[in-house]
Amino acid sequence: MFDVAVAIKALNGVLEIVSGYFLIFKPGWIGPAVAAWAATVLSDHPTTPFAAAIAGWGDGLTLDTEHFASAYLVAHGAAKLFVAWGLFREKSWAFPTGLIVFGLLVVFQLYRFAHTHSMTLAVLITIDVAVCYLIWREWRFRRELQSPSVAADDNRASQRQHAR
Repeated sequence: MFDVAVAIKALNGVLEIVSGYFLIFKPGWIGPAVAAWAATVLSDHPTTPFAAAIAGWGDGLTLDTEHFASAYLVAHGAAKLFVAWGLFREKSWAFPTGLIVFGLLVVFQLYRFAHTHSMTLAVLITIDVAVCYLIWREWRFRRELQSPSVAADDNRASQRQHAR
């Protein structure tokens, strides 16, 4: 499960970088294109709630939002590739780095979500939190395999907390 999640993050990182640069060099086209597509779908099926939601999303997409999206996509994609490379190579620094990088991105996403209330951003936050959990779980698993004394120390610390 962990390796699949890392592979998906790496592939997604490449797609995000390409998409981010595309938005940088061709800004202002997504909102109108999405709205036009949704209008076509709505003309064929006027009661489709999904197309109506997409049309509203496309109409509300501003150039400022596209600028944010381009910077976010490039930074997020580069971070994903860097961390995925380290995780695939089983570098010990990659696990805490991944947690820090994705944790900071989640904080930034939460900040942005507080201003936009975007459901798309809420989904991205959920996915990044799930990936952070998988990284943490794999890091802990590998530490236990490498050093039984680390696992014993963790267990003793946990037992002391429960005794209090």
